[in-house]
Amino acid sequence: MSTYQQKSFDSGYGHARYSRSSNGLSYSSQHSMSAGEMLVWVLRRLALIVERLFVIGKYQFYKNTAVAPSTMKVPVAKLAIVGAFAFFVFRKDASVEMGMGTRQRADMGGRPVAETVAFEEPAEGKPSKNKSGWGLGSIFESKDYFADEKGDDADTRRTKAYIRRFKDMAIEEAKRYGIPASVKMAQGILETNSGNSQLAKKNNNHFGVKCFSRTCRKGHCSNFGDDSHKDFFRKYDNAWESWRAHSKMIVSGKYKTLLKHGDDYEAWAKGLKKLGYATASHYDKTLVELIERYHLDELD
Repeated sequence: MSTYQQKSFDSGYGHARYSRSSNGLSYSSQHSMSAGEMLVWVLRRLALIVERLFVIGKYQFYKNTAVAPSTMKVPVAKLAIVGAFAFFVFRKDASVEMGMGTRQRADMGGRPVAETVAFEEPAEGKPSKNKSGWGLGSIFESKDYFADEKGDDADTRRTKAYIRRFKDMAIEEAKRYGIPASVKMAQGILETNSGNSQLAKKNNNHFGVKCFSRTCRKGHCSNFGDDSHKDFFRKYDNAWESWRAHSKMIVSGKYKTLLKHGDDYEAWAKGLKKLGYATASHYDKTLVELIERYHLDELD
C-alpha cells in the first residue's frame, strides 16, 4: 500500500477518514458545515415540512367540505406556501426543531434529511382546539351550514331561519330522549313548511300531533280539515311545548322501537313511514332529502 493511501467509511453522521502514513494511523472527522451547506440543509428541511403540511391540509379540506382537492383548479404551490406561513404565524402550540442534533446530522453526500415536526399535546384539562388532532384549527374552521348564503332563495332562507331558531331545542331533546336531532328537525321543517303552516302559527303544533280524546277541554285542539272533517290537532301554548310533546309521544308509544337505531337517520325515516307517522308515500325519502340538503346530521 502506498505511503499516503487512504481509506474512508461513512460513519452515519458525516465522513470519517483514516490514513496510514509513516507516522502510523491517523484519524480525522469532518463534522463541520460551511454556511452554504447549512443554508441548503435548512431549505431542504423546510421543503419537506411544507410538503407534509400540504398533505395534512388537503386531508382536512376534504374532511370539512367533502370536496376532493384534485377537482379544484387552484395554484397549489402558492396555497401550500401561504398555508404553511399561516400555520407557523398563528399556531402557538407547534414548534419545528431545526437544530443539528447528533442523530439529525446528515451526510451532505446524498443521504435524505430527516424532518422533525413536534406538536405539543394540550395541557391537562385544556381542550384540544379541533377533533383531528393535527393542530390546524386556525386554518380550517367548521362551516356554518345554517347561515344564509348569497345564492339562497326565499324558501331556503326561511328553512335555515327555522333551523337556527330550533337547533338548540333539537339537540337538547336528543340528549334527553335519544331522538336524533336531525330527524326531529327534518320532521319539524316538513310538518310546518319551515314554520309557515297555519297549524304551526295558530296551534304552535310543529309535528302534526293529533288529538284523539273525546272529552278534551276547550282550547285543547282544533279542526283544520286538511285530511277530513274529523282531524283535530293539538294546540300548544308555545313551540317548546310542541317539541316536548312530540318527544314524549315518540318514546312512549309504538315509535319507541326506533330508538334502537341510534343516530341512523335513514333507518329512523323508514321506521316512521312504516309505523304510519304520515300517510304520504314519500315521507321517509323527503325526510332524508331534507337532512342531507341542509346538513342536519351536523346536529347529531
